[in-house]
Amino acid sequence: MRSTDIKYLGYGFGIGALVASLFFVSYFIAPRFNTNKENSLFGVRSTPSAAITPTIQTISTATFTITATTTATVIPTLTFTQTPLPSPTATLTASEMKVANGEISFVGPLTQEQQIKLYEASLSFIAPTYEQSKQISVMINQLRFSDPSTTCGPLSIAILQKAGLLSADLVAHDFFLINPDLGKDRKLIASVFPQEKYSDTRYKVRIDQFDWTANPLMPGDFIYIYSGTGGNFEHMLIVNRVDRLGRAYSVNNYNTQQGFVINEALLYDPADSNAGMFSKWTEKQFAKLGSTGYAGFEVWRLKEKQ
Repeated sequence: MRSTDIKYLGYGFGIGALVASLFFVSYFIAPRFNTNKENSLFGVRSTPSAAITPTIQTISTATFTITATTTATVIPTLTFTQTPLPSPTATLTASEMKVANGEISFVGPLTQEQQIKLYEASLSFIAPTYEQSKQISVMINQLRFSDPSTTCGPLSIAILQKAGLLSADLVAHDFFLINPDLGKDRKLIASVFPQEKYSDTRYKVRIDQFDWTANPLMPGDFIYIYSGTGGNFEHMLIVNRVDRLGRAYSVNNYNTQQGFVINEALLYDPADSNAGMFSKWTEKQFAKLGSTGYAGFEVWRLKEKQ
């Protein structure tokens, strides 16, 4: 075969391959992109036997939306509010209550502290029944058979000692049934209430007729009451307090329907001559319980604040 024939034969194979390629493209590929239009190259309309509807398979994918939630850390804010502190409520003692109510009035030569101590000391001897008062009498006199009916002198000294107004070295029983009209007893009284520190005043006026407004008793006064004509006992006592109305009081031993007791009693009321023990002790209707004061009384009083 000649080279010229081979050359043309090659051209023929090339042209055939080109035509085949174009046919393949127009038949298999072009309809997919031009199903409703005429094929411009071959002049035929490609009509698919069935409409191919692409099926898109939807895969449900859970979409997780992560929302960043900012959790605020709450930092407490300390707010300092100035709250007023409560006022301390102190529990008042018996004497402080008396002062607050005007039942203790600070009068006379004793200091306020001394008057408070005197009042509190007197309360420790209160014995409102005969049995109790007998026990107090035995304690004060240091005698087994001591009786509350005759313990007025020792009781008075014991109260002053407990209040710190007399020496603790004194023997309270030395004042048992003393009488200032007797020389030895007068010396005893003078040794306990010396003239350089105490005034000594004798009043010869019946005790229920005395002018207590002009000459009131004072806390700490030591009183000796003279029975006189019509009286049946003599008596000693200490004034333990005076109130704002000028009324004087004493913790002392006195007779009752139930027997002798030791208790606080009103001595007199300057606004009422019928009130108090001084009036009662001079009334005939109460004579069986004791009468005294018809011959007056005597007072030993501290001269100035010590």
